[in-house]
Amino acid sequence: MTAPELIQTIEAIGGVLTLRGDRIQYELPEDAGSMIGVLLQYRDEVFRVLREREQTDGCYVHQAQATWWTRPDSSQVCGKCHPDPYAVALRKTTLSEPPPMPKGVRLLEWAPKGPPVAIESWSVVTDVPQFIQTTLGQLQAAMAGETWLAGNWSVRELVDRLEQVGVKADVAAE
Repeated sequence: MTAPELIQTIEAIGGVLTLRGDRIQYELPEDAGSMIGVLLQYRDEVFRVLREREQTDGCYVHQAQATWWTRPDSSQVCGKCHPDPYAVALRKTTLSEPPPMPKGVRLLEWAPKGPPVAIESWSVVTDVPQFIQTTLGQLQAAMAGETWLAGNWSVRELVDRLEQVGVKADVAAE
């Protein structure tokens, strides 16, 4: 494994590598703890690649000009190698079509909003089509009286959650 491959692997699993002076600072998912040993093994080479990455306008992976986007930790990432997850999610949302409605639910409007969508003051949806699909399943369960399968959400709460991401539905009383 080369240092660029190691860096790319770490970033692909959601890890972040940054330089702080002469140290490599890393953030890894909990299940990626085994990567620390590999990172230590290639420390000098990884440090060199990260330093070069800071000093160039070209991508260290495909050696070409890159369109960079900035992560929340202020590190720069190549948009070709690692597309902005919100741009990917927005493209998926734009291309999505209405899923089949549960029995007794009539679709009134299909206008999914682009991510991120704040559902409650503490919830943000980045995969809008998946959220819609899951919530429709929960709605079907709630309407059947299986509240535990609906995540203990009421029918009204589920309809409201759908409305917050741009899907208006009418629930028919049976």
